[in-house]
Amino acid sequence: MIDALTLPPSVTVRPTAVGVSVFTADGATVEIQLQRPRDLDGLSTAEVVVRAQALALSALRAAAASLA
Repeated sequence: MIDALTLPPSVTVRPTAVGVSVFTADGATVEIQLQRPRDLDGLSTAEVVVRAQALALSALRAAAASLA
């Protein structure tokens, strides 16, 4: 069986949005779609992925705080 904590997030980069999907240890899939900020233009895909992950983490923390 695959340990969910070892799975990397899945990142999708589109012209107008960045999506990040994470499979949690509880077996849930969390997907976040963010409008692609203008400051991502001209960056490499790897740099966009790093920024998308940071934005998604921030969004997950905000969602967890609002549900608490």
